[in-house]
Amino acid sequence: MESCIVFVNGQPFLVLTVAGIEIARLEITLQVALALRVLGIPICE
Repeated sequence: MESCIVFVNGQPFLVLTVAGIEIARLEITLQVALALRVLGIPICE
C-alpha cells in the first residue's frame, strides 16, 4: 500500500493505493497535509 497527498481546487486529500489502484481518497486539513509531508508522505505526481 502506498499513500500520497493530492490537492484538488486547493483542498488536500490523502490518497491510498494498492498495486497502482486507488482505493481511498480522504479529505484532510492543510495542517494534517503539512504534518504528513514532514513525516515523509509525498505529493502525488
